[in-house]
Amino acid sequence: MDIKALVDKYGLTKNDFWQLHNNWIVSHNACEKIAAIENITMKDIKVLNSEVDLVRFLITMDKDGIAITSVGEADIQNCKSKYLGCMAEKRGIDRCILKLINAYQYGIYSDVEADEFKKGAQQWYQDVN
Repeated sequence: MDIKALVDKYGLTKNDFWQLHNNWIVSHNACEKIAAIENITMKDIKVLNSEVDLVRFLITMDKDGIAITSVGEADIQNCKSKYLGCMAEKRGIDRCILKLINAYQYGIYSDVEADEFKKGAQQWYQDVN
C-alpha cells in the first residue's frame, strides 16, 4: 500500500503524514485511525525489560486472525520523552499496525519510531493526489 492508497483508504489529512527524505512518516494518531478502520486489536503485551533507562515490550496485534508480534523499545539514548514505557508501547503498537497493512514495503513509518521522524523543518507535506 503506497502513500496515496493509504491516504485514500483511511481518509488521512495533511496533518497525518509527511515526507522525510525518501520515506513517508505517519503520525501515531493516523496509526490509531488505521487500526480502528481495519479492526486491528491488541492480543498481548509482555515486558522484556523495564528499567530506569530502558523499556522493551513484546507487542502482539491481530487483524482478521493474522497475528503480528513486534518489539517496542525506548531508552534514554533513542527517546527524548521521560515516559519510556509509554513510548515503547506506542512504538510496538504502531510497528504492528504498519506491518499488518504491509506499509513498510513502501517506506512508510510511524513518527514514534524515531525522534528524527518528528514533524519539523526538514519535513514537509506533499500533495499525493
